[in-house]
Amino acid sequence: MAGKGLNRQTTVPSQKGVFIVGLAGPSGSGKSTIAKGVASRLNGHVISMESYSIEMNHLPLEERAKLNYDAPHAIDMHLLESHIRDYASGKAIEAPLYDFGKHLRVSGERIHVPTKALLIVEGILALHFAQLRQLFNLSIYLDAPEEVCFHRRKVRDITERQRSLDFILWQYQNNVLPAARQYLLPSKRYADLVLDSAGDLATVEKGLYDALVEKHAVATTQ
Repeated sequence: MAGKGLNRQTTVPSQKGVFIVGLAGPSGSGKSTIAKGVASRLNGHVISMESYSIEMNHLPLEERAKLNYDAPHAIDMHLLESHIRDYASGKAIEAPLYDFGKHLRVSGERIHVPTKALLIVEGILALHFAQLRQLFNLSIYLDAPEEVCFHRRKVRDITERQRSLDFILWQYQNNVLPAARQYLLPSKRYADLVLDSAGDLATVEKGLYDALVEKHAVATTQ
């Protein structure tokens, strides 16, 4: 069962309602791409922890750009946790809309996320917070070497977020790597499953898909 049906939409419900997955891993490990691909096949939704970055709209762009968004204090945990709990209880949520090019939360705009049977919460620190881990039915960690992650991040930041190479290098060395070593890597031990995401992301996506289907099959027989 786990290895079949990758290209057709399936539903993975939980006996307790919504099946919630925490998906962590370094920046550039493929979390967003893989989460969206799996959610589309399993009729679910994805929320990104990046979109829940604290609102610092009052600061000038230059100051906002220098903030470390990979550290725990950069996440609006009150809002994120409340949204996950609401979603788990069957309530639709209004997720914040974040402008990554300008490092700010878009005021007055939200993304309506209707309830479905599967919710994937993806983010660098998805497994760092104890209050989030207790909400996950399954915790996954994507692992990839620094050079692979940096290349993917560089391509994304240049093409999608209009950032200069100099800024990308500065941010990676001063914010991304130190935060990963201090907060992300220790959280790896909380993962139910670690997937190697250094290679083809379609293969990694299939691994996550299989893990979700298998986990549901086990849960429904217990």
